[in-house]
Amino acid sequence: MFLLPFIYFSFLTYYLYRRQEGMTIAVYMSALYAITAFCGITTILGGYLGEDGGILYENHNAEFGLLPTLCYCAIITATIWPFTRFNNRKIKDVELLNPIILDLFGVFMILLSLLNIYLVADSTLDILNGDFRELRQSVYEGEESAAFLKAQSMPYVSHIYLLNIITIFALPLAFYNITHHRRAWWFNGLLLFASLAQPIAGIQTADRTEIAFWGLMALFTIVMFWRKITLKVKVILVVAAAPFIAAMALYLSAVTTDRFEKSYAGPTAAAMQYVGQGYINFCYFWEHAKSDYISTEREFPLFNRIFTGKVSDGERRNVRSAEQGFYISVFPTFIGDVMLDLTLPGMIIWVLAFIAICYRCIPSTNDSDDTGEEHTTTIHAADYLTVFLLGIVPTFGIFYYRFFNYKSTLMILCVVIVIYLSKHTFTLFNDDNEDSSNNSDI
Repeated sequence: MFLLPFIYFSFLTYYLYRRQEGMTIAVYMSALYAITAFCGITTILGGYLGEDGGILYENHNAEFGLLPTLCYCAIITATIWPFTRFNNRKIKDVELLNPIILDLFGVFMILLSLLNIYLVADSTLDILNGDFRELRQSVYEGEESAAFLKAQSMPYVSHIYLLNIITIFALPLAFYNITHHRRAWWFNGLLLFASLAQPIAGIQTADRTEIAFWGLMALFTIVMFWRKITLKVKVILVVAAAPFIAAMALYLSAVTTDRFEKSYAGPTAAAMQYVGQGYINFCYFWEHAKSDYISTEREFPLFNRIFTGKVSDGERRNVRSAEQGFYISVFPTFIGDVMLDLTLPGMIIWVLAFIAICYRCIPSTNDSDDTGEEHTTTIHAADYLTVFLLGIVPTFGIFYYRFFNYKSTLMILCVVIVIYLSKHTFTLFNDDNEDSSNNSDI
């Protein structure tokens, strides 16, 4: 049964590729689930199940039933499907009514990245020369990073630093500028560097996931804009990105080796477990999760923080792990996280709500005229940000639900405000000098 997700998502990827006449973000998402399913097969057949790599099943007790497998494939397909509306190959023109908003948003992210560099500068070299295994263990025990402690020592800086996660949106903004907005090369270069703020911050805790997140969303962005990038710019981007990608690869290799060289399976198997555990842990949750406990702090983190005092942190994770009887902070894909929090009926409702939001917000580039013939459309620049924001859920969802804490909610609110403002032009007075502050042109 564990072969089915790989077979299914491979065929789905091929079908979407033919249907959308090339590589699109929906094809990319489907391909990611095929890849993770293949890594899951390798993990199972290689006998690498076990706690060392974050997988809950042991080699002797793995169960992959038909019902959870079909549910896994069907629900993930349902969350990918709305993105078929956005066929990036058919976009002809992009409009922008309020360009200064996106420019200011870019400057804000660049400033956040410079703040990040200042906060990590004192400790990064020592961390890179230290023991990643010991550092990661201290993080699991609740110890804060050196950068965060430094931010807390300065008034208001720790509050500003919470928004460091928003810098990932420098990726679509930089590529939009490169392909449409024609901003200065140094500004776009700073934006691309700003997008690395979270991976750089992740070094503070010997983290691999922030680099994986950046890599997945960088590829997502490239797929979105690829046909609009000239060959010259592609060559420049490849040359400029090469040293950063090499550094990331070396760091990932070092962290994986330090953390798992003493495990029973070794670092290579641990890397395979890391990528391939989504379907495996989802099935474990399906079989073993208790339906007595409903916890919404990961789905509504800001609401819970303000009104119930529940925060999705290490302490809360340990409480919930004790309730469930197993460690919940593994990678069961995003639908596994939601199912554990809301039970199966709640997860289905959540998924339907997400799909409805996607259909409401993602622009269709496959509109048809009266004859039924498809034609290209004009989108708004902020639509790229909208698709990127919503695309994080199923794309990085191969691991877990990304927006699980209140910082993510703050990020979403900020991005939604930027999207709204960039789509509107506001005037204080109309042609008759009458007050028209409530009017806007969309």
